[in-house]
Amino acid sequence: MKKISTLLLTGATMVSTLFLFSSHVQADADPEIRATDYEMQLKLNTRKNQLTEKVTMHIVNNSEKSVNNLLVRNIAYGVLNYDHKHFKNTKNATTKVKNITANGEKLSYSTGKDRSNLFVNKKLDVGQSTNITVNVVTGIPKRKDRFSYQNINHGKVYNLSFCFPYLSDFRNGKWNYHPYYDSGENRNTAVSNFHVSFFAPKSYKVAASGQNKTKNGKTTITAKNMRDLAIVTSNKFKIDHIYTNGVKVNNYYFSGKNSKNYNKLALLTAKDSFNIFTKKIGLYPYKELDMTEGLLGKDTGGMEYPGLVMIDGSNFVKNSTKKHSKAKKAAKKKTTESISGTSKYSDLTEDVSHEIGHQWFYATVGNDEYMEPWLDEGLTSFLENNVYGLTYTKSKALAAKLEHSSKYYTRKNITKANKLVAELAKKFIHDPKQKAYFINRPVNNSPKGVDTDEMAYEGGSSFSVILMETMGKKKFFNALREYYETYRFKQATTQDFLNIIHKYDNSEKVNYVIKKFIDPNYLK
Repeated sequence: MKKISTLLLTGATMVSTLFLFSSHVQADADPEIRATDYEMQLKLNTRKNQLTEKVTMHIVNNSEKSVNNLLVRNIAYGVLNYDHKHFKNTKNATTKVKNITANGEKLSYSTGKDRSNLFVNKKLDVGQSTNITVNVVTGIPKRKDRFSYQNINHGKVYNLSFCFPYLSDFRNGKWNYHPYYDSGENRNTAVSNFHVSFFAPKSYKVAASGQNKTKNGKTTITAKNMRDLAIVTSNKFKIDHIYTNGVKVNNYYFSGKNSKNYNKLALLTAKDSFNIFTKKIGLYPYKELDMTEGLLGKDTGGMEYPGLVMIDGSNFVKNSTKKHSKAKKAAKKKTTESISGTSKYSDLTEDVSHEIGHQWFYATVGNDEYMEPWLDEGLTSFLENNVYGLTYTKSKALAAKLEHSSKYYTRKNITKANKLVAELAKKFIHDPKQKAYFINRPVNNSPKGVDTDEMAYEGGSSFSVILMETMGKKKFFNALREYYETYRFKQATTQDFLNIIHKYDNSEKVNYVIKKFIDPNYLK
């Protein structure tokens, strides 16, 4: 997810805020019990704003012990429970499990204190596999969110995510799950194959993870080797696309006064991001990527899924305005102090590059987003700010032109910004009294006085920048490429990341930086 930070993290301005806070590698095995395939029949009722779901999971027990129950998560309950407490108009949206079956036999289940958890009474011995089917009917809340619907341009758009039942992770001999966390993510899932039949009115265009084809209101979706699934559909979408690095990027957007600029800038940013991230880290593993415009709420710029990214269009969609944080408002008055101004166009490039960066860190290299959020948000913020953001690109040049700040966005100023990054990193390294700023903590236990977003986004990005400058760019990106390839379609930890860093540089300076950012009490 892209959060609109309380600190400005673009261009030269970003680097001035960096320091305000003042062996053998073996990839983790897959979960010991996992769902290798999901067969899903989904029916969208646009009159009732309701989703009927039939989800069949093929589950395999590769662990060393038998289990007497399977933990299925109806994550929609967690989302709606949060919505009911914070948004009055969402109380009519509920989720109900109709039944859970295996081979036609009805299975009993119990719920924990968190009613998202369904402990299904189904024994699965070592080496066995089974199919279980979950039937759920879920109401879709009307609000600006990643799971919601909104009225736009006299039509509707449905963001369908965090609403599909899935099998929880089984690692180290136990089921792993986390409560729903609205400000971030609680995902901790293995890579699976999704085979989906999605039914919606014929007038609706469908974007989805993986590849899809629509005929007579039925969309067939095939999403292989993905750790999550998202669908976005609207009867008002326009579609455009580009090809870059062998990948088809589809842009689903709404018509309007600014739609031409939105579409052109979003696609150009996607192209630049793919070119840079592919060169620096490695190949994107899928054939397509869908980008969808929508309304995601205050201080949220976008949301990531394998093969699909949601981009907040509040600055572009008619009758919807985006509220900037105080830092962003103040920054507008200081355009001349930055290599580019802060406007809806710069925001769009940041949002798109950030969410596309998640295709490398989260979609391909997974992590426990609740326990170690910096591994995806921090590394992705680094890609947004210091890889894409400090590389001269046509998309950033176009944004600067549209916001009338082209004279500030120059190759010369980009070079100055990169030099400033290096100078600040050296200052950090040579300061023996530098305070520790731990980033590898779970979302419910960030350091005192620091919120989770600062810890994961700003802290994780700052750690990556300083580490890069300490190691040298060549060694750092060689390590990052190996990390990406080693944990491709796996779930990595902070310790896994550090193991690879130490292969390339185990110097006193590097360990000093690690000591200041990584809390050893949370390494695993």
